[in-house]
Amino acid sequence: MSEPLCLIDTDIFSYILKRMEPAYHRSREYLRLHRRFTISCLSYYECFRGYKTVGATKRLQVFEEYLMLTDVLYLDQPILNKAAEIYGVLKPKGIFPGEFDVLIGATALTHKMVVVTNNEDHYEGMKRHFSLDVRNWMGSIVNNEFNLVSTLT
Repeated sequence: MSEPLCLIDTDIFSYILKRMEPAYHRSREYLRLHRRFTISCLSYYECFRGYKTVGATKRLQVFEEYLMLTDVLYLDQPILNKAAEIYGVLKPKGIFPGEFDVLIGATALTHKMVVVTNNEDHYEGMKRHFSLDVRNWMGSIVNNEFNLVSTLT
């Protein structure tokens, strides 16, 4: 079975840009299978804002290079409607992961994608109440579906 399409959260995209393992290896395999990454416009904003704020010109250059391999999904009415639905269900239950996470989760649900994040707890409510599929590329790569232990060095 092929790896499903993934919406890469800001933290994992940042790890990929820094070539941090094991996310970097997993991203290479994903790119081999799908040819492109996908991020939310919110992740774009968080990365760009962060690099600009601290004057990280080399990191900004790497970010811009990776954008050539990346599709950016922008907020639209279906995503905003799904985010409002998520908020409406989770808020009364005392669960609220934060605006950006709700919007990123809504983007993934709307586009039938998996969220890839190292902040799994941010998406727990959406996972439990909306069946959002969440994966963590910073977990161990031994015996995982990519079989990258010795193939990518």
